[in-house]
Amino acid sequence: MKKRIFHYAILAAILLGTPALCAWLGGYSEIWEGVKSFPPRTEDWGFHPELLWNHRRPFNWHAFIGLILFTSWCLSPFVRRIWRCVRTRGAAFGLDSAPRPAAGRFPWWGWLGVAVLAAGWVLSWNYRFGWFPPLPRRLQVQLSYAPVWAGFILIMNALCVKRSGRSPMTDHPWAYAATFPASSLFWWFFEYLNRYVWNWYYLGISELGAFEYTLYATVCFASVLPGVCAVAAWLHTFSIFDDRVYSGMARVNLRRPGWCIFLGVMAAIGLTGIVFFPDYAYPFLWISPLMVFLLVQFLLREPCVLDSFSCGNWSVFIRFAFAALICGFCWETWNYYALAKWVYAVPWVHRFQIWEMPFIGFGGYLPFGIECAAVTAWILPALVQPPKDA
Repeated sequence: MKKRIFHYAILAAILLGTPALCAWLGGYSEIWEGVKSFPPRTEDWGFHPELLWNHRRPFNWHAFIGLILFTSWCLSPFVRRIWRCVRTRGAAFGLDSAPRPAAGRFPWWGWLGVAVLAAGWVLSWNYRFGWFPPLPRRLQVQLSYAPVWAGFILIMNALCVKRSGRSPMTDHPWAYAATFPASSLFWWFFEYLNRYVWNWYYLGISELGAFEYTLYATVCFASVLPGVCAVAAWLHTFSIFDDRVYSGMARVNLRRPGWCIFLGVMAAIGLTGIVFFPDYAYPFLWISPLMVFLLVQFLLREPCVLDSFSCGNWSVFIRFAFAALICGFCWETWNYYALAKWVYAVPWVHRFQIWEMPFIGFGGYLPFGIECAAVTAWILPALVQPPKDA
């Protein structure tokens, strides 16, 4: 327990303190005042579009193509593995079931999840339906997110049971329950970092007071880790995401001094860059926290979710990256017509939007999935199921 508390203290000091100290020492009073405000509401940003990054740094083809090429290069080894799996496993297109315990029936609580999701979706978008009696605006704001994701989490766990007879919720109920409060803290941290880069802001929340907003947001943020974890477990039931498909890849021991120095330098550039040059450093918002988290685990000699890299197995990496991408598409879909919603303001690449998200922005969900895996494994490694050997 003392080691865990020490871990929390180091993470808080680095992740929260570094950008705040830079803003204070650099004399960025406007940023500093915004960071100090709580809760970190952002609705007012939409009233000053000239301050948003997509207006101050309009679309640039060079930046867009560069990010496309970089993302494609990063994904190319996994695409080759997937294509090999498709070719060798025939007409099932790599989606035949991986070796697993006997499949079960779709549980009753999965059908409850279907009903909750359907009802939550209608309630979230009801102002667009002429046949639906209007709800009080405050109530509709409160129903814009949480019911849909409660249903989604139940459904994904039920699909895991249907395909494999197991799920994170049924196999490890207490540890899985712990991911909900951990998820709220996890996403509040990203809300904090967003105060430096202004990459998204919220609309439709002006009716909520400070306490009500904080409570509502905390409940909504609680669905992030459980949702990604459930989708990753479901993907693991397909052979295309089986551990063996991604074994024998490049062996990378992140605990070696050279890699630790690299991670430290990149994390430092990211956590300072979002203050001094946020229009260029904003992608680091999604990778710097992971680098710091890994370095603290290395320092304390704790097991790490990416330790499997050292034996050439990247299955956890690809599974959680794709799980976050799937969740991201669902997030953006249900957000689009919600009364309380988020809107993006991304420098250089704000074009070709899918719902509210610029196309290239979906690439940010890939490293975000690895952060979800790292935090989830920290709660209980069995929730992530890292491979024991290559």
